[in-house]
Amino acid sequence: MPYARAIVVALAAIASCSATAAARPVELTAGFARGATLGAATVLHAELRVDPRRAPATEVRVYYPASVGLLSSGLGLVACSRPAADFATVLITGSRLGGCSPNAVIAYGTARANVLLSDGQVIPEYATVTLLLGEVVNGRIGLVVFVDGVRPFGAKLAYAGELRRASGSFGGALVARLPAIPALAGTATVALTNMRLAIGSRAIVYRTRGGERYRPEGVALPSRCPSGGFRFRAEVGFADGGQAAAETVVRCPPAAGSP
Repeated sequence: MPYARAIVVALAAIASCSATAAARPVELTAGFARGATLGAATVLHAELRVDPRRAPATEVRVYYPASVGLLSSGLGLVACSRPAADFATVLITGSRLGGCSPNAVIAYGTARANVLLSDGQVIPEYATVTLLLGEVVNGRIGLVVFVDGVRPFGAKLAYAGELRRASGSFGGALVARLPAIPALAGTATVALTNMRLAIGSRAIVYRTRGGERYRPEGVALPSRCPSGGFRFRAEVGFADGGQAAAETVVRCPPAAGSP
């Protein structure tokens, strides 16, 4: 009996933990590329997961540490300029970058969303994501997020965003606004469930005026680690007015030259 009771208790604990994990509306993970060292540039990886049972996300804000040199990294040589109509309609046509220069790219990634049809059917859509530096508007550096559907619908979406300043231990925030798609009104709703970004990805290639190709170094790390590690935070706003947040801490990589 004691053995059976122990099994019951263990299963109950596992079920409780699973229910708690499943109930989290937002989860955030982050990390640096393998081989990253303090005082050098690296790739910053971030993944955001959103509970599909929540209302569609309308805004995503990812805060990064003040010690991480995202703006001083050299990422984004030029600004991507898009007409306001792109962001109003969201669903667009055209080339993969919408005519913007590859020299504006600062991150590549993937996304997954649930397409909720009016008949109640839910279809997952898989896509690639390209994050580009945008124009400066009212003193804020803009961002342009291109989403290219891979399957099953293959739609191309354009979202506007910006780099915002932050206080405390955060240096700033990457912000993306995800409005409803007017063309789908009454027929379908798109709800983000997962997004991964590699900021400073090794796949980014720039061209000089002379036509030479080179890869940017990535996101600059400080020579000293912040106390307790590198802290990141995600905040998500939902269509029903709700808000949710999640935090994660990235352990400090070794200093350059460490064994």
